[in-house]
Amino acid sequence: MNQNISFLLNNTAVNSELNPATVTLDFLRSCKLTGAKEGCKEGDCGACTVICGSLENDKLIYRTVNSCLVPVMNIHGSHIVTIEGLNLNKSQLSPVQSSFVIEGASQCGFCTPGFIVSLTAYFLTSDKLKNKNILDFIDGNVCRCTGHSSIIRAAGNLQNEFENAPDDFDKRLFYLVDKNIIPEYFLKVKEKLNDLHIVLTDSNISDMPDYYVGGGTDLFVQKPDEMLSSSLSFIFKKNNPDTIYEDDGFCCVSASATVTDILDSVLIKKLFPDINGFSELFGSTPIRNNATLGGNINNASPIGDMTAFFLSLDSDVILSENTSERTVSLKDYFVSYKKTVRSRGEILKYVRFKLPQSKYFFNFEKVSKRTYLDIATVNTALYLESENDYINKINISAGGVFETPKFLSLTSEYLTGKNINAATIREAVRIAGTEISPISDARGSESYKRLLLSRLIYAHFIKLFPELISIKETV
Repeated sequence: MNQNISFLLNNTAVNSELNPATVTLDFLRSCKLTGAKEGCKEGDCGACTVICGSLENDKLIYRTVNSCLVPVMNIHGSHIVTIEGLNLNKSQLSPVQSSFVIEGASQCGFCTPGFIVSLTAYFLTSDKLKNKNILDFIDGNVCRCTGHSSIIRAAGNLQNEFENAPDDFDKRLFYLVDKNIIPEYFLKVKEKLNDLHIVLTDSNISDMPDYYVGGGTDLFVQKPDEMLSSSLSFIFKKNNPDTIYEDDGFCCVSASATVTDILDSVLIKKLFPDINGFSELFGSTPIRNNATLGGNINNASPIGDMTAFFLSLDSDVILSENTSERTVSLKDYFVSYKKTVRSRGEILKYVRFKLPQSKYFFNFEKVSKRTYLDIATVNTALYLESENDYINKINISAGGVFETPKFLSLTSEYLTGKNINAATIREAVRIAGTEISPISDARGSESYKRLLLSRLIYAHFIKLFPELISIKETV
């Protein structure tokens, strides 16, 4: 059933009756905006990258997304910027485009619009530019011609040339317009979005849907055609100022929070200061901008990175159906491969974990066939409360070694109350081996996954307690 979808497309207001599961890329190309290309249709190559701007607490936030995966219902009320919307003055290249020309950073040109869009998004970030690496903004773009060296030079030149852009976002917009990085119409975008008079709430297309759709980064890879004919409930976009918050001794994270929301959260950064070091392992920037916590958990994949992260924190999930709610420990949420205890009528409302009250340590490790932009062969997270090298509490999660995301209960139980030393960790590794039952598949053999988990458990302690555990003691 078609729905009325309204958004700002470059400098034009769109109000159309559309199938809400139509991916944004298909709609763009029906509008003859062909700069965004279909390459992999999996959010891996970046050829389809567009910028999505949304009003969050009356602030305009711009982020890149893969238009091949984003259903149009998820851009309802947003500002979508394509390569065509960045270069309205056809007689003059923008500085981003000029830098590509100077460095010879484009060959066949198929991927170039995605790179230009992603690099432009760097300047539209709401954070201080000096705190960002411009190369992070093209981590989801792939060029199969240049070898990337010329692209890296072009990006570096841009960062150096415009590093003094104002930190204040409104002032920066004027600066970017003056430098011809973005067109002048950007100055009126916030006003135009407000003129759309859209209230973003849960979009219940069906009271008993076939699928609940968050960011869609998995469903629209696996089942794009099925989505077009299924009954859906869209829960990605809504005006909710409390995405990640503290409540009665808990840190609460909305199921609709994206991975980027989590990584950028002041509260999460305070609790886990090293989280930026893990973040580059959680997909690419456009995927992180769109993938939701609820989607990652409800996908029930044995190798979900966010699932492993929150499983080690002994988190609860809050399920809601109509006016009733129930709380389920994340350790008990997964019942078999790709299956959870959630009933069809329930939605995952939020995830919560207790705020630490004593000295604690946290670490996340992951091995995949590619270091970046890949799902895990094995991943694992560790949360540990310790005093004087004595373990008061410990939680270890593991993915890729069981049919479900695995909480290593026996291993954690053994380590509780122990002193941290090589002999203790060796025994913990042995016990962990009895808790898992990995299978051989395209990502690695059963024996390889067992070896990986043992090495990663050692890695947790070597990284967190280098003065107590050395690499030599693990061989």
